[in-house]
Amino acid sequence: MKMMMGRAALAASVSLLALGSAVAGGLTNTSQSSVFNGMGYAGFAAPGSESAATMFANPATMTGFTRMTIDTNYTFGVPVTKMTGAYTGASAALNGLRPATSGDVGMDYFVPATYVIYPLNERLTVGISLNTTYGNSIKPDAQWRGSFLTHTSKLRVITATPSIAYKINNEWSVGVGLQIQYASARQFAFLPPGGVSTAGINHADGVGVGWTAGITWTPTKTTQIGLGWRSFVDQPVKGKAILGPLIANNAEGTLNLPNRVNLSVRQGVNEKLDILGSVEWQNYGRIGDAALKNLILPAMAPLQRLPFGYRDAWMFALGGEYKYNQALTLRAGVAYEITPVSDAIRRVSLPDNDRLWLSTGFTYKVSDRFALNGSYSYLHIKKGHISQPGPLGGTFEADAKGSAHLISLGLTSKWGEGPAREAPVVRKY
Repeated sequence: MKMMMGRAALAASVSLLALGSAVAGGLTNTSQSSVFNGMGYAGFAAPGSESAATMFANPATMTGFTRMTIDTNYTFGVPVTKMTGAYTGASAALNGLRPATSGDVGMDYFVPATYVIYPLNERLTVGISLNTTYGNSIKPDAQWRGSFLTHTSKLRVITATPSIAYKINNEWSVGVGLQIQYASARQFAFLPPGGVSTAGINHADGVGVGWTAGITWTPTKTTQIGLGWRSFVDQPVKGKAILGPLIANNAEGTLNLPNRVNLSVRQGVNEKLDILGSVEWQNYGRIGDAALKNLILPAMAPLQRLPFGYRDAWMFALGGEYKYNQALTLRAGVAYEITPVSDAIRRVSLPDNDRLWLSTGFTYKVSDRFALNGSYSYLHIKKGHISQPGPLGGTFEADAKGSAHLISLGLTSKWGEGPAREAPVVRKY
Protein backbone atom coordinates (compact mmCIF):
# COMPACT_ATOMS: atom_id res chain seq x y z
CA MET A 1 0.00 0.00 0.00
CA LYS A 2 2.80 2.46 0.89
CA MET A 3 4.52 1.79 -2.43
CA MET A 4 1.25 2.41 -4.33
CA MET A 5 0.71 5.65 -2.44
CA GLY A 6 4.30 6.68 -3.12
CA ARG A 7 3.87 6.02 -6.82
CA ALA A 8 0.62 7.97 -6.86
CA ALA A 9 2.21 10.87 -5.02
CA LEU A 10 5.15 10.90 -7.40
CA ALA A 11 2.77 10.77 -10.35
CA ALA A 12 1.06 13.87 -8.97
CA SER A 13 4.36 15.71 -8.71
CA VAL A 14 5.56 14.49 -12.11
CA SER A 15 2.35 15.41 -13.85
CA LEU A 16 2.48 19.17 -13.51
CA LEU A 17 4.44 19.69 -16.69
CA ALA A 18 2.22 17.28 -18.53
CA LEU A 19 -0.77 18.92 -16.92
CA GLY A 20 0.60 22.34 -17.64
CA SER A 21 0.67 21.53 -21.32
CA ALA A 22 -2.88 20.25 -21.05
CA VAL A 23 -4.01 23.40 -19.29
CA ALA A 24 -2.46 25.60 -21.94
CA GLY A 25 -3.89 23.42 -24.71
CA GLY A 26 -7.36 22.93 -23.34
CA LEU A 27 -7.87 26.44 -22.07
CA THR A 28 -6.00 28.80 -24.35
CA ASN A 29 -6.88 32.30 -23.22
CA THR A 30 -9.01 33.65 -26.06
CA SER A 31 -10.07 36.73 -24.04
CA GLN A 32 -7.83 39.35 -25.63
CA SER A 33 -10.21 42.09 -26.80
CA SER A 34 -13.32 43.88 -25.56
CA VAL A 35 -14.23 44.59 -29.21
CA PHE A 36 -13.77 41.13 -30.73
CA ASN A 37 -15.28 39.39 -27.70
CA GLY A 38 -18.55 40.94 -28.92
CA MET A 39 -18.35 38.94 -32.16
CA GLY A 40 -17.01 35.62 -30.83
CA TYR A 41 -13.63 36.74 -32.23
CA ALA A 42 -14.87 36.71 -35.81
CA GLY A 43 -12.56 38.68 -38.12
CA PHE A 44 -9.81 38.88 -35.50
CA ALA A 45 -6.92 38.75 -38.03
CA ALA A 46 -8.56 40.88 -40.75
CA PRO A 47 -7.76 44.57 -41.27
CA GLY A 48 -10.36 47.31 -40.95
CA SER A 49 -11.00 47.35 -37.20
CA GLU A 50 -10.51 50.49 -35.12
CA SER A 51 -9.35 48.29 -32.22
CA ALA A 52 -5.59 47.85 -31.89
CA ALA A 53 -6.25 44.38 -30.43
CA THR A 54 -6.30 43.03 -33.98
CA MET A 55 -2.48 43.06 -33.89
CA PHE A 56 -2.61 40.07 -31.49
CA ALA A 57 -3.86 37.81 -34.28
CA ASN A 58 -2.03 39.54 -37.14
CA PRO A 59 0.72 42.19 -36.81
CA ALA A 60 0.24 43.26 -40.45
CA THR A 61 -3.09 44.90 -39.52
CA MET A 62 -1.13 47.68 -37.79
CA THR A 63 -0.62 49.48 -41.12
CA GLY A 64 -4.33 50.37 -41.11
CA PHE A 65 -3.81 52.79 -38.19
CA THR A 66 -2.93 56.37 -39.13
CA ARG A 67 -2.64 57.71 -35.56
CA MET A 68 -1.02 56.48 -32.39
CA THR A 69 -3.61 54.14 -30.85
CA ILE A 70 -3.73 52.73 -27.33
CA ASP A 71 -6.19 49.94 -26.59
CA THR A 72 -6.79 48.73 -23.02
CA ASN A 73 -9.01 45.71 -22.37
CA TYR A 74 -10.27 44.14 -19.13
CA THR A 75 -12.10 40.81 -19.20
CA PHE A 76 -13.88 39.28 -16.21
CA GLY A 77 -14.45 35.53 -16.51
CA VAL A 78 -16.96 33.58 -14.45
CA PRO A 79 -16.59 29.85 -15.25
CA VAL A 80 -18.97 27.33 -13.69
CA THR A 81 -17.73 23.72 -13.61
CA LYS A 82 -19.17 20.79 -11.68
CA MET A 83 -18.07 17.15 -11.58
CA THR A 84 -19.70 14.01 -10.23
CA GLY A 85 -17.84 10.71 -10.00
CA ALA A 86 -16.72 7.60 -8.15
CA TYR A 87 -13.59 5.45 -7.80
CA THR A 88 -13.49 1.88 -9.05
CA GLY A 89 -11.21 -1.04 -8.26
CA ALA A 90 -8.68 -0.69 -5.44
CA SER A 91 -9.52 3.00 -4.98
CA ALA A 92 -13.23 2.34 -4.37
CA ALA A 93 -12.69 2.52 -0.60
CA LEU A 94 -12.16 6.29 -1.01
CA ASN A 95 -15.77 6.80 -2.12
CA GLY A 96 -17.05 6.56 1.44
CA LEU A 97 -14.70 9.27 2.69
CA ARG A 98 -15.97 12.23 0.63
CA PRO A 99 -19.04 13.26 -1.43
CA ALA A 100 -19.46 12.41 -5.11
CA THR A 101 -20.32 15.91 -6.41
CA SER A 102 -17.70 18.64 -6.47
CA GLY A 103 -19.74 21.80 -6.47
CA ASP A 104 -18.34 24.63 -8.60
CA VAL A 105 -14.57 24.10 -9.04
CA GLY A 106 -14.05 26.96 -11.50
CA MET A 107 -12.20 30.06 -10.29
CA ASP A 108 -13.32 33.53 -11.39
CA TYR A 109 -10.57 35.48 -13.12
CA PHE A 110 -9.58 38.91 -14.36
CA VAL A 111 -7.52 39.26 -17.56
CA PRO A 112 -6.08 42.59 -18.79
CA ALA A 113 -4.67 43.12 -22.29
CA THR A 114 -2.94 46.25 -23.61
CA TYR A 115 -1.95 47.28 -27.14
CA VAL A 116 -0.01 50.30 -28.44
CA ILE A 117 0.37 51.07 -32.16
CA TYR A 118 2.52 53.93 -33.49
CA PRO A 119 2.80 54.80 -37.23
CA LEU A 120 6.33 55.96 -38.08
CA ASN A 121 5.34 57.08 -41.56
CA GLU A 122 2.78 56.22 -44.22
CA ARG A 123 4.22 52.73 -44.73
CA LEU A 124 6.01 51.67 -41.55
CA THR A 125 4.24 51.02 -38.22
CA VAL A 126 5.48 49.66 -34.87
CA GLY A 127 3.56 48.35 -31.88
CA ILE A 128 3.65 46.29 -28.72
CA SER A 129 1.12 44.17 -26.88
CA LEU A 130 1.00 42.65 -23.39
CA ASN A 131 -1.30 39.64 -22.88
CA THR A 132 -2.03 36.60 -20.77
CA THR A 133 -1.91 34.09 -23.63
CA TYR A 134 -2.51 30.85 -21.70
CA GLY A 135 -4.02 30.21 -18.30
CA ASN A 136 -6.20 28.04 -16.10
CA SER A 137 -7.15 27.89 -12.43
CA ILE A 138 -9.06 25.14 -10.70
CA LYS A 139 -9.49 24.54 -6.97
CA PRO A 140 -11.82 21.65 -6.02
CA ASP A 141 -13.13 21.56 -2.47
CA ALA A 142 -10.66 19.61 -0.32
CA GLN A 143 -13.59 17.58 1.03
CA TRP A 144 -14.59 16.31 -2.46
CA ARG A 145 -13.32 12.85 -3.38
CA GLY A 146 -11.74 14.14 -6.60
CA SER A 147 -9.28 16.25 -4.57
CA PHE A 148 -7.25 13.05 -4.03
CA LEU A 149 -6.24 13.50 -7.70
CA THR A 150 -5.70 17.27 -7.74
CA HIS A 151 -6.51 20.07 -5.36
CA THR A 152 -5.05 23.32 -6.67
CA SER A 153 -3.88 23.78 -10.25
CA LYS A 154 -2.78 27.10 -11.71
CA LEU A 155 -1.04 28.13 -14.93
CA ARG A 156 -0.31 31.63 -16.25
CA VAL A 157 1.67 32.53 -19.37
CA ILE A 158 2.23 36.27 -19.88
CA THR A 159 3.48 37.41 -23.30
CA ALA A 160 4.98 40.72 -24.48
CA THR A 161 5.02 41.07 -28.28
CA PRO A 162 6.92 43.98 -29.90
CA SER A 163 5.97 44.08 -33.60
CA ILE A 164 6.62 45.94 -36.84
CA ALA A 165 4.51 46.15 -40.03
CA TYR A 166 5.13 47.44 -43.56
CA LYS A 167 2.56 48.59 -46.11
CA ILE A 168 3.72 47.39 -49.53
CA ASN A 169 0.92 49.12 -51.42
CA ASN A 170 -2.81 49.79 -51.06
CA GLU A 171 -3.56 46.06 -51.34
CA TRP A 172 -0.80 44.31 -49.36
CA SER A 173 0.80 44.66 -45.93
CA VAL A 174 3.12 42.39 -43.94
CA GLY A 175 4.16 42.27 -40.29
CA VAL A 176 6.37 40.37 -37.83
CA GLY A 177 6.82 40.32 -34.08
CA LEU A 178 8.76 38.70 -31.22
CA GLN A 179 6.95 36.79 -28.46
CA ILE A 180 8.62 37.00 -25.05
CA GLN A 181 6.81 34.67 -22.62
CA TYR A 182 6.92 34.18 -18.87
CA ALA A 183 5.21 31.05 -17.50
CA SER A 184 4.24 30.31 -13.91
CA ALA A 185 2.59 27.09 -12.73
CA ARG A 186 1.81 25.08 -9.61
CA GLN A 187 -0.27 22.03 -8.61
CA PHE A 188 -1.09 20.22 -5.39
CA ALA A 189 -3.03 17.06 -4.53
CA PHE A 190 -3.98 15.71 -1.10
CA LEU A 191 -2.74 12.21 -0.37
CA PRO A 192 -5.27 9.65 0.89
CA PRO A 193 -6.53 8.59 3.25
CA GLY A 194 -6.03 11.49 5.65
CA GLY A 195 -5.58 14.26 3.10
CA VAL A 196 -2.94 15.91 5.28
CA SER A 197 0.22 15.39 3.25
CA THR A 198 0.53 16.92 -0.21
CA ALA A 199 2.27 16.07 -3.44
CA GLY A 200 2.92 18.28 -6.44
CA ILE A 201 4.81 21.32 -7.63
CA ASN A 202 5.20 24.13 -5.12
CA HIS A 203 6.23 26.56 -7.86
CA ALA A 204 7.67 26.40 -11.37
CA ASP A 205 8.43 29.20 -13.80
CA GLY A 206 10.43 29.99 -16.92
CA VAL A 207 10.95 32.29 -19.91
CA GLY A 208 10.55 31.33 -23.58
CA VAL A 209 10.74 33.09 -26.94
CA GLY A 210 8.71 32.74 -30.15
CA TRP A 211 7.57 34.69 -33.20
CA THR A 212 4.46 36.14 -34.78
CA ALA A 213 3.87 37.13 -38.41
CA GLY A 214 1.03 38.06 -40.73
CA ILE A 215 -0.16 39.41 -44.05
CA THR A 216 -3.21 41.40 -45.16
CA TRP A 217 -4.82 41.67 -48.57
CA THR A 218 -7.44 44.20 -49.64
CA PRO A 219 -8.56 43.09 -53.11
CA THR A 220 -11.52 45.53 -53.25
CA LYS A 221 -12.77 48.50 -51.25
CA THR A 222 -15.22 46.27 -49.38
CA THR A 223 -13.21 43.05 -48.93
CA GLN A 224 -10.35 42.73 -46.45
CA ILE A 225 -8.51 39.47 -45.69
CA GLY A 226 -5.87 38.69 -43.08
CA LEU A 227 -3.71 35.67 -42.25
CA GLY A 228 -1.89 35.66 -38.90
CA TRP A 229 0.52 33.22 -37.26
CA ARG A 230 1.83 32.89 -33.70
CA SER A 231 4.68 30.39 -33.44
CA PHE A 232 5.08 27.56 -30.97
CA VAL A 233 7.15 28.22 -27.85
CA ASP A 234 9.05 25.44 -26.08
CA GLN A 235 8.83 26.94 -22.62
CA PRO A 236 11.58 25.72 -20.23
CA VAL A 237 10.27 25.52 -16.66
CA LYS A 238 12.14 24.95 -13.40
CA GLY A 239 10.75 24.72 -9.90
CA LYS A 240 10.29 22.92 -6.61
CA ALA A 241 8.58 19.50 -6.32
CA ILE A 242 7.27 18.23 -3.00
CA LEU A 243 6.22 14.81 -1.72
CA GLY A 244 4.99 15.25 1.85
CA PRO A 245 8.05 16.46 3.79
CA LEU A 246 10.45 15.72 0.92
CA ILE A 247 11.53 18.55 -1.39
CA ALA A 248 13.33 18.61 -4.75
CA ASN A 249 14.45 22.16 -5.59
CA ASN A 250 15.69 21.43 -9.10
CA ALA A 251 12.72 19.80 -10.86
CA GLU A 252 12.66 20.91 -14.50
CA GLY A 253 10.84 20.24 -17.76
CA THR A 254 9.30 21.84 -20.84
CA LEU A 255 5.89 23.21 -21.76
CA ASN A 256 5.44 22.67 -25.51
CA LEU A 257 3.03 25.45 -26.47
CA PRO A 258 1.40 25.32 -29.92
CA ASN A 259 1.43 27.23 -33.20
CA ARG A 260 -1.71 29.25 -33.93
CA VAL A 261 -2.89 30.25 -37.43
CA ASN A 262 -5.89 32.54 -38.00
CA LEU A 263 -7.52 33.26 -41.36
CA SER A 264 -10.06 36.09 -41.23
CA VAL A 265 -12.19 38.15 -43.60
CA ARG A 266 -14.15 41.39 -43.30
CA GLN A 267 -16.79 41.95 -46.00
CA GLY A 268 -18.61 45.26 -46.27
CA VAL A 269 -22.29 44.83 -47.15
CA ASN A 270 -23.13 48.54 -47.17
CA GLU A 271 -21.98 51.72 -45.44
CA LYS A 272 -23.31 50.54 -42.10
CA LEU A 273 -22.88 46.75 -42.01
CA ASP A 274 -19.78 44.52 -42.12
CA ILE A 275 -19.86 40.71 -41.96
CA LEU A 276 -16.79 39.03 -40.43
CA GLY A 277 -15.56 35.45 -40.26
CA SER A 278 -12.57 33.51 -38.91
CA VAL A 279 -11.07 30.04 -38.86
CA GLU A 280 -8.30 29.40 -36.34
CA TRP A 281 -6.12 26.29 -36.09
CA GLN A 282 -3.94 25.46 -33.09
CA ASN A 283 -1.59 22.49 -33.46
CA TYR A 284 -1.69 20.99 -29.99
CA GLY A 285 -0.83 17.66 -31.59
CA ARG A 286 2.85 18.69 -31.27
CA ILE A 287 2.77 18.50 -27.47
CA GLY A 288 3.40 14.74 -27.32
CA ASP A 289 5.02 13.62 -24.07
CA ALA A 290 5.70 15.89 -21.11
CA ALA A 291 8.27 15.20 -18.46
CA LEU A 292 10.03 16.44 -15.36
CA LYS A 293 13.61 15.63 -14.44
CA ASN A 294 15.53 15.69 -11.14
CA LEU A 295 12.57 14.58 -9.04
CA ILE A 296 12.40 13.29 -5.49
CA LEU A 297 12.43 9.61 -6.56
CA PRO A 298 14.25 9.70 -9.94
CA ALA A 299 14.64 5.90 -10.01
CA MET A 300 10.95 5.55 -10.91
CA ALA A 301 11.66 6.43 -14.53
CA PRO A 302 8.36 5.19 -16.05
CA LEU A 303 6.46 7.87 -14.13
CA GLN A 304 8.74 10.68 -15.31
CA ARG A 305 7.35 10.77 -18.85
CA LEU A 306 3.60 10.91 -19.42
CA PRO A 307 2.23 10.53 -22.98
CA PHE A 308 -0.79 12.61 -23.97
CA GLY A 309 -2.81 12.09 -27.14
CA TYR A 310 -3.67 15.70 -27.88
CA ARG A 311 -5.46 16.52 -31.08
CA ASP A 312 -5.34 19.84 -32.90
CA ALA A 313 -7.81 22.52 -31.84
CA TRP A 314 -10.10 24.58 -34.11
CA MET A 315 -12.31 27.63 -33.73
CA PHE A 316 -14.89 28.83 -36.29
CA ALA A 317 -16.53 32.24 -35.86
CA LEU A 318 -19.08 34.38 -37.72
CA GLY A 319 -20.10 37.88 -36.67
CA GLY A 320 -21.40 41.27 -37.71
CA GLU A 321 -20.60 44.90 -36.99
CA TYR A 322 -23.36 47.51 -37.48
CA LYS A 323 -22.73 51.27 -37.40
CA TYR A 324 -25.98 52.48 -35.87
CA ASN A 325 -24.86 56.11 -36.12
CA GLN A 326 -21.64 58.14 -36.01
CA ALA A 327 -21.17 57.43 -32.31
CA LEU A 328 -22.55 53.92 -31.73
CA THR A 329 -21.44 50.60 -33.27
CA LEU A 330 -23.24 47.36 -32.38
CA ARG A 331 -21.85 43.83 -32.66
CA ALA A 332 -22.94 40.20 -32.43
CA GLY A 333 -21.37 36.84 -33.20
CA VAL A 334 -21.38 33.10 -32.76
CA ALA A 335 -18.43 30.69 -32.60
CA TYR A 336 -17.73 27.01 -32.10
CA GLU A 337 -14.48 25.88 -30.48
CA ILE A 338 -13.15 22.32 -30.74
CA THR A 339 -10.94 21.49 -27.75
CA PRO A 340 -7.75 19.43 -28.09
CA VAL A 341 -8.75 17.52 -24.95
CA SER A 342 -10.31 14.20 -25.96
CA ASP A 343 -12.19 11.79 -23.68
CA ALA A 344 -9.05 9.66 -23.36
CA ILE A 345 -6.97 12.43 -21.73
CA ARG A 346 -9.58 14.52 -19.88
CA ARG A 347 -8.60 14.94 -16.22
CA VAL A 348 -10.05 16.33 -13.00
CA SER A 349 -7.52 19.15 -13.28
CA LEU A 350 -8.77 19.99 -16.80
CA PRO A 351 -12.45 19.03 -17.35
CA ASP A 352 -12.49 20.79 -20.73
CA ASN A 353 -14.61 20.09 -23.82
CA ASP A 354 -15.95 21.68 -27.03
CA ARG A 355 -17.81 24.95 -26.52
CA LEU A 356 -20.36 27.21 -28.22
CA TRP A 357 -19.93 31.01 -28.03
CA LEU A 358 -22.84 33.47 -28.13
CA SER A 359 -21.57 37.06 -28.11
CA THR A 360 -22.72 40.67 -28.30
CA GLY A 361 -21.07 44.06 -27.80
CA PHE A 362 -20.82 47.76 -28.64
CA THR A 363 -18.48 50.71 -29.11
CA TYR A 364 -19.48 54.25 -28.16
CA LYS A 365 -17.33 57.11 -29.44
CA VAL A 366 -17.17 59.72 -26.72
CA SER A 367 -15.09 61.98 -28.97
CA ASP A 368 -12.71 61.84 -31.90
CA ARG A 369 -10.04 60.74 -29.43
CA PHE A 370 -11.81 58.30 -27.08
CA ALA A 371 -14.12 55.30 -27.53
CA LEU A 372 -15.64 52.99 -24.91
CA ASN A 373 -15.93 49.26 -25.74
CA GLY A 374 -18.09 46.68 -23.98
CA SER A 375 -19.04 43.07 -24.73
CA TYR A 376 -20.48 39.88 -23.28
CA SER A 377 -20.05 36.23 -24.26
CA TYR A 378 -21.82 33.17 -22.94
CA LEU A 379 -19.95 29.89 -23.41
CA HIS A 380 -21.84 26.61 -23.28
CA ILE A 381 -19.35 23.78 -22.64
CA LYS A 382 -20.27 20.31 -23.80
CA LYS A 383 -20.59 17.63 -21.11
CA GLY A 384 -17.47 15.47 -20.88
CA HIS A 385 -16.49 12.16 -19.30
CA ILE A 386 -13.38 11.65 -17.15
CA SER A 387 -11.64 8.30 -16.71
CA GLN A 388 -8.49 8.87 -14.67
CA PRO A 389 -6.22 6.40 -12.81
CA GLY A 390 -7.08 6.30 -9.12
CA PRO A 391 -4.47 6.99 -6.41
CA LEU A 392 -4.62 3.42 -5.07
CA GLY A 393 -5.32 1.63 -8.35
CA GLY A 394 -8.46 1.33 -10.45
CA THR A 395 -9.94 4.50 -12.00
CA PHE A 396 -11.94 7.59 -11.16
CA GLU A 397 -15.01 7.76 -13.44
CA ALA A 398 -16.76 11.14 -13.52
CA ASP A 399 -18.89 13.44 -15.66
CA ALA A 400 -18.10 17.14 -15.97
CA LYS A 401 -20.36 19.92 -17.19
CA GLY A 402 -19.72 23.64 -17.39
CA SER A 403 -20.37 27.08 -18.79
CA ALA A 404 -18.76 30.50 -18.59
CA HIS A 405 -19.69 34.18 -18.70
CA LEU A 406 -17.17 36.66 -20.16
CA ILE A 407 -17.71 40.37 -19.54
CA SER A 408 -15.19 42.67 -21.21
CA LEU A 409 -14.71 46.44 -20.98
CA GLY A 410 -12.14 48.59 -22.72
CA LEU A 411 -10.99 52.00 -23.87
CA THR A 412 -9.55 52.92 -27.27
CA SER A 413 -7.70 56.22 -27.48
CA LYS A 414 -6.10 57.93 -30.48
CA TRP A 415 -3.37 60.55 -30.33
CA GLY A 416 -1.72 62.92 -32.79
CA GLU A 417 -2.66 63.63 -36.37
CA GLY A 418 -0.89 60.73 -38.04
CA PRO A 419 2.39 60.69 -39.98
CA ALA A 420 3.02 63.09 -42.83
CA ARG A 421 2.43 61.57 -46.23
CA GLU A 422 5.51 60.58 -48.20
CA ALA A 423 6.63 62.97 -50.91
CA PRO A 424 6.35 61.57 -54.46
CA VAL A 425 9.51 60.14 -55.96
CA VAL A 426 9.15 62.41 -59.05
CA ARG A 427 7.92 65.94 -58.45
CA LYS A 428 6.03 67.86 -61.11
CA TYR A 429 6.49 71.62 -61.13
